[in-house]
Amino acid sequence: MNLQVLVYMRDPEFGRMVKTALSGTGAVVFVARTVAEALDVVCQRGRKLTFALMDFDGGCRGMTLLSAVHTCYEDLPIAVTTSKDADHVSAVAYANGARRCLAKPPEASTLAGAIAELQVAGSRLLAA
Repeated sequence: MNLQVLVYMRDPEFGRMVKTALSGTGAVVFVARTVAEALDVVCQRGRKLTFALMDFDGGCRGMTLLSAVHTCYEDLPIAVTTSKDADHVSAVAYANGARRCLAKPPEASTLAGAIAELQVAGSRLLAA
């Protein structure tokens, strides 16, 4: 079973980190740079997505996206990253369905661990 991952990002450095973390997993990665693109992926792929990674830098767009995706697919494992007001953002993100919140820039091992956790959770949902 191929991993299908939504990555919402506005930060190229985050994209490089995710690409490195996912290398060797065989994941099919859908990169979205706008909320509209991300929602399009969610609508097209739906429950075939294994998990999502969202970069919250850039205003409220990420939180809006998280809320919308969680409303449509509440079981989809989602991790978010942020470099601004991490404690506040984490609290709100968890309240809106995030499974993991990472301060930016996350250590490579921290990001890899979060991805492994999301992968396990997402694979269980796909198998059910």
